[in-house]
Amino acid sequence: MSRSVSRVSAILTALVAGLATIMLTPGPAQAATAAFLTESAWATGYVGRMTVTNDGADRMAAWRVEFDLPDGTTLDHSWNAVVTRIGTHYVITGASWNASLDPGGSTSFGWIASGTGVPQSCLLNGGSCAGGPTVRDARPPSTPANFRSETQGSTFTLRWDASTDDTGVVGYEISTGTGSGPIATVTTTSHSMSIPPPMAMTFGVRAIDAAGNRSPFATLGLGTPPDVTPPGPATNLRLVSPSGGYFTAQWDAPRDDQFVAGYEIAVDGAVVSRVGGTTAPVRLGFGTYFVSVRAFDGAGNLSPSTQIMISIDPGPSSSASSKAAPHAGPTSSVNTASR
Repeated sequence: MSRSVSRVSAILTALVAGLATIMLTPGPAQAATAAFLTESAWATGYVGRMTVTNDGADRMAAWRVEFDLPDGTTLDHSWNAVVTRIGTHYVITGASWNASLDPGGSTSFGWIASGTGVPQSCLLNGGSCAGGPTVRDARPPSTPANFRSETQGSTFTLRWDASTDDTGVVGYEISTGTGSGPIATVTTTSHSMSIPPPMAMTFGVRAIDAAGNRSPFATLGLGTPPDVTPPGPATNLRLVSPSGGYFTAQWDAPRDDQFVAGYEIAVDGAVVSRVGGTTAPVRLGFGTYFVSVRAFDGAGNLSPSTQIMISIDPGPSSSASSKAAPHAGPTSSVNTASR
């Protein structure tokens, strides 16, 4: 019996109560392509079209295409997308109706160019537009800063400063924290609505990147008292879908008297991420780890910790001198406890 198997056996003996043994199988990496086509051309310009296709098995939460155009060529008119220009570099994200793609789904956007240069150095969600293996984006955007409101006439407007991200922010979700989902999703840094009714309520805004990572919420209370009560603990913490060196931690949202702004994820006591949703990628190798989650509200009050233990066994080596290789579906021992 290998040393790692002995370790797992010892853990199984010590943690009989509440222990679950699960088989975790690798999930498919999301693949996508963005294909460019010149629909028509003339001496001083052309009509271009790009089609984004989700070739993976998972839903694509959002897409982001980036490319450069040579000097002398500009993208003058576009449709079915939101276009941002920085010099000769263009960033294109989906509109409200085509920002997400189901497996096998596709969408197209187009433009009229002045000049004959075509896209160069094209990237889709940080990887090549031609598809192929990509490095997983596991880092959420920063929390929107300077969240504020203003009223003009009968219009109430929420505003915030733009978040930053390693691959780029594609939108913002606005919520009231009622658990019914976002009340609006926008690509700008403001959202206008009718003046809310005279009642205590809290708004939240969080950023989302092309990989679907969500930042913690920035919160804004209207008529709310000082928040001194922490959220309840997260429940049903589990680890699923190992892929590319990452597991996905999932949990059920707790309750809070005002607004759950986000979650702090730690591995062996060290904080590795702060997110605004109820999932987070966690990078784990072989060995035994303690993964924990704590909810926090807009005032920074932290909930009790919910913890899960996972032991990942590479399996016995074929010889004493050979390097252990992971099984296709490593058996992992898990124990959960709230504290």
